[in-house]
Parts: sequence; structure tokens; C-alpha cells
Amino acid sequence: MKRLSVLSILLLSLFSVTAGLHASEKSGFTWKDQPEKKVADLYFNGNPVLQYVYPYDDSSKQSFHDTYKVFHHVYGPGSREVITKGPGGKYTHHRGLYVGWNKTKFAGKELDFWHCKNGAHLRHEKMLEMKGGPKEGTMTSEIRWEDGEGKPVIIETRKVTVTPIDVANSKFPAWQIDWQTQLESKRGEIVLEGDRQHAGFQFRAAQDVAESNNATYVRPEGFPQQTAPVQVSDKTDPDGHINLGWFAMSYEIDGKRYNVEYMEDPGVPKPSRYSERPYGRFGAFFATKFDESKPLEMKYRVIVSEGKAPSQSEVQKHYDEFVSSLKK
Repeated sequence: MKRLSVLSILLLSLFSVTAGLHASEKSGFTWKDQPEKKVADLYFNGNPVLQYVYPYDDSSKQSFHDTYKVFHHVYGPGSREVITKGPGGKYTHHRGLYVGWNKTKFAGKELDFWHCKNGAHLRHEKMLEMKGGPKEGTMTSEIRWEDGEGKPVIIETRKVTVTPIDVANSKFPAWQIDWQTQLESKRGEIVLEGDRQHAGFQFRAAQDVAESNNATYVRPEGFPQQTAPVQVSDKTDPDGHINLGWFAMSYEIDGKRYNVEYMEDPGVPKPSRYSERPYGRFGAFFATKFDESKPLEMKYRVIVSEGKAPSQSEVQKHYDEFVSSLKK
């Protein structure tokens, strides 16, 4: 199998943006999938929005490291720049928008689908749907969570839908990203455990943010109001900073400010433990179990904007709208 290095993945990402411009001159949302390069880009009015990154290459230790996780890059609204991190940098296993658990237990075994140790990996199986339109772009893929022998442990069905919305303090539309993951067991009862730093659905900002540690945060009423990250350890304070419902991160890259609002379905298992870091990783984790009879369903909304950081009331409004949408 052809070897894919960190550099080659980055070059493929850049090439796909350039190659996709002609294919994305139509108004609204359009996709350009390049299965030979294992990337699929979503455009809105010719501007890149998301990139689905799905190569898998186990021909060498390095190529496996570079491709052991399926993730989504995010582009800055109005900037055409990738604002998330891929392989390499501080904590190489943090990649864009991603999901995983470092303690996945079944049949007396335990695998790490966060760091992808001992051969555990996520591998794209097939694209189920990919469509654009004037108001939204959506894709659904099947992803196999496999053990070191390539046998499936979990089948993930991942649906990602993007809608442009207007937000305060921004001259560009924001990306409203609705993320739905279904995890189906292929190994009987599966127990998902771990900690808030190494499990769940999370977002990782580009490596530039780690160089300056400039990420700041906004939270709901009733939680710490400092802009500096609240850094909680599950070992010393397991019930601290839980069940927020939403929080938001703001950071700068090359003088441009970007904001990421993270919203969680209130129906996820509790407690949901929230994690914040100054280098730009944030998200939430819960422990649970499921089996073949009932897949695990996870729903989130992420809103990405540029400009001044949103206020608490603005994010709360967006969260209330998200919760209302789940009831329809």
C-alpha cells in the first residue's frame, strides 16, 4: 500500500482546495470527493468549509501513525485557511473534529481508539451519502473501528451537515456543523471508559494555537466565568466541570480570530465531563456501554465563526435553538 506521510497528507489537503475551486464555482454547497487521494472537500459559494480526511495506510509504522484516524478539518470562514490540526504537532493524535475513547472494553479485552495504540485504528469503509444544495451540505460515511488484526469492533455511521448562519460581530457567514455519530457493536457488550482528556467528541485547533497557548473560553451561567481554561483532572476532581451543555473557545491564527461553539445533546449519558486546554483542544466525555441490540447515538452542534468572541447570551441562544431542533 502506498505510504502516506504527514507532509503528503498536508500537500493533498492543499491540492484538493486548489483542484476543487473550479468544481465549486456554483452557488451554495458543493462537494469534491477525491477517492484516490482519500479527501473530500465541502465548499460554500466557492469557499472551503470542511475536509473529510480518510486515508488509511498500514504499510509502515509512520504511514499507519499518519492515517490511523478518520477526522474532519475545518476551514476558517472567510479565510480559506485550515484552522484545525492534523497529524504531528503537540499531541499528534488530536486531529480536527474527531471522536474516540481510550478505554474501549469488550470480551475481556481493552483497546485505545484515542491514541490508536497496538494497532487499534479507525478506517473509512464507504461513503453512504454526499450531497450539496443552496442551504446545506451533508455527508454520511461508514467508519470501522478495528483492532490490530483489522477486525471490526465498532461500526460508526457518521453524518455531518453544514448550514451557513449569520452571527453577531462577523462579516462572513458562520459554519453551523451538526454532527451525528452512531456506534454499532460488533463484539457484544462494549464498555466505553476513559477520562475527559482522552475520550469523547472533541475539537483541536491548529498547531499555531499550541505555540502561543492563546485559547480562551466562554461558559454558561453557573460555571466559572474566567476566560482562561478551567483545567480539571478526573483523578483529583472527577465531578468538577460537568454537564455544562455548551461552551465556546476563541483563538487567533495569523492575526485572525476564530470562535468555536460546542453544544451537546442533553440526552447523552451523564455525567458528561468537560475539558479545556490553552493549546486549543476542548470537548466532553462520558462513560457508557452498549451492545448489538441498541447502538449508541451521539448528537452535537459546532458553530465556527470569525471575529470577536461571542457573548454568553449569544451562545446560550444558539444552544437553546439546538436543543429545540432535537425535539422536532
